[in-house]
Amino acid sequence: MDARTNSLPRYVLTLTELAQITGEPAARLRKRISDDGLIDMGGRGFGVRPEAVRAELSRRGVSYDFGILAHINLKGGVGKTTSTITIATRAAQYGFRTCVLDLDSQASASMAFDSLPEEDEPIFYDIWAKPADMLPGSLKKIDDHLWLLPSSLENGLLDASLTNPKHQKRAVRGVCEQLKHEGFDLVLIDCPPSLGTAVISSICAANVIVIPVAGDPFSFKGLDLTLGEIEAICETYSLPHPIVKVLFSRYDRREKLAAQTIEKLAGPYANYAVPVHIRVTTEFSKSLARGETVFAHARKSSAREDYDALVRHLLGIDR
Repeated sequence: MDARTNSLPRYVLTLTELAQITGEPAARLRKRISDDGLIDMGGRGFGVRPEAVRAELSRRGVSYDFGILAHINLKGGVGKTTSTITIATRAAQYGFRTCVLDLDSQASASMAFDSLPEEDEPIFYDIWAKPADMLPGSLKKIDDHLWLLPSSLENGLLDASLTNPKHQKRAVRGVCEQLKHEGFDLVLIDCPPSLGTAVISSICAANVIVIPVAGDPFSFKGLDLTLGEIEAICETYSLPHPIVKVLFSRYDRREKLAAQTIEKLAGPYANYAVPVHIRVTTEFSKSLARGETVFAHARKSSAREDYDALVRHLLGIDR
């Protein structure tokens, strides 16, 4: 077999991983997938291009219907950006045409992908009013099936430009509808840690909201405030309630606080709790230092294992 080796993407699912997910022998998958769908990775075996992964998972009932997932917590430092970019890269590997919408004026997601906008390049602040005209040329390609609308400090001015409630309701939704028109399946929104218009508009647009918590009291205060705001905003704008997921994003079983957090999540937040905890590891910081996520390599780690389980839970990818 002479599988293509050119234009190697950074984020690629291995044939072995696809076999484990589907429960089908790797040799049978390799025989069925065309040469164009495989990447010869040398001594590391074969990778499977996102289009070929998508075809295999679609055959098994995985839905690629359009979705908007926002990471929100009114407290900072709980892992919103890490979750956004890590989920995005794994979703792209699973064949979802994915766009990260960076709305945080600190632009952490944009910096993580080494894709800060140039001074004259448009961001959300510039395009929300005319997404059909400005969005296509504003996106930055990160990898196969993965794009980014970057952010900068100017997004902090959204509170001044989105004073009209009608605009708050439509701004993010309008951009996401244009992304759907452009052929994307999944939009992941990285929100700032405050109740500004960017967060309000994201709540109006999202069909799934993930609220990461780190286990400390301030995280849960942020959780309660976020849940209350979701309820109030949906009522104010007469919108259907999004699916809300609470993610324990800083799990360290050595800490007493971790057990207390799990107990809390199993109690009053049981209806929201994700059945996956993200374990604390240095893999995240090491990957970010390289300008990538933990899914840039196939090396086994708790970070890859936890986020893969989370992505499969959120996107319905199960055997």
